[in-house]
Amino acid sequence: MNATMLTTPPPSLLQTDDMDSEHGDAKIAVGLLDSIENDLKQVEDRLRQETRSDIGAVREISDHTLLAGGKRLRPALALLCGRVVERTFPANRAYAAAAAAELIHMATLMHDDVVDEAPERRGVATAGSVYGNGIAVLTGDFLLAKSISLLAHNDENLHIVRVFSDICVAMAEGEVLQASIAHNMDIPVETYNEVIERKTARFLAGCCEMGGLLGDATEAEAAALRAYGHHLGMAFQIADDLLDFVGDPKKTGKPLGTDLRDGRVTLPLLHALRTGDAESRTQLRGLLALPSLTDADIATITAIIARLGGFAAAHQTALERAERAVLELSRFPHNPYRDAMEHLARFVVVRDK
Repeated sequence: MNATMLTTPPPSLLQTDDMDSEHGDAKIAVGLLDSIENDLKQVEDRLRQETRSDIGAVREISDHTLLAGGKRLRPALALLCGRVVERTFPANRAYAAAAAAELIHMATLMHDDVVDEAPERRGVATAGSVYGNGIAVLTGDFLLAKSISLLAHNDENLHIVRVFSDICVAMAEGEVLQASIAHNMDIPVETYNEVIERKTARFLAGCCEMGGLLGDATEAEAAALRAYGHHLGMAFQIADDLLDFVGDPKKTGKPLGTDLRDGRVTLPLLHALRTGDAESRTQLRGLLALPSLTDADIATITAIIARLGGFAAAHQTALERAERAVLELSRFPHNPYRDAMEHLARFVVVRDK
């Protein structure tokens, strides 16, 4: 399959049902995820159960983050990979594992928002901005502990606990690496790849592997699912970095140029710095050396990167990663779950939020 086939967006993956205001039901992705819609609803119920606490503040802050919605990408991947093998599906264990993955994600988002001093995420006030950073960090710790507790009470889940533990270590290392190279415009592309591999790709790969193992995948099938998740995760993060430059703030929930202001050197900028003419590179470096960037500075940097082909090159890299993800699915039977996974790999590259 030619990678250029991925340039046409599929139907929206993340069209959502309206939130039930009376019961506070979190939004459930439909459309391409129709094949696991009931599974996702079970996971959503499990998330509400697991974020209960006798401590009112913990319950309130957890609800604030849970009801903010989100893509539920990690639970969806775990469920799809558990179903695609078509051998067995231990529903209770699968729902618990998928919920645990989302709890880890929620915890890391709460911690990231504190580190980034972010007032909003997806257009909703962050827990730190509403309740204070200290209590937000502690509630994030609660969610992280809950994710492990949810799995640890079943001896059959030892391998899953190990997978998720390794994921948490890798994500923490990725965040530290990213912070340590902030504002460094001389990093190689390999370092950027290592950051996003640790921060994002390993998590999605682990969710896919875990789902496959729950579905009784063979060793080769589990490896293929893990590779699918890895390439999808790389494509997802590159696309996310592109949206920081060219997305619609009303849809992404954050202002353009947030990464630039935070000193994050991402793939479009790296391409421009490596391939641009001397005058353009000097201009970019001069702007990025400023103590603070205005909206006009961001617009100028964006225009230079566009002229030097940085966005096109990054988009092509994401397309190629998405195609590699799709190819990993060739060993699985054609069914609604495989179809959804193929469309998902394509969607993450063309999404607008």
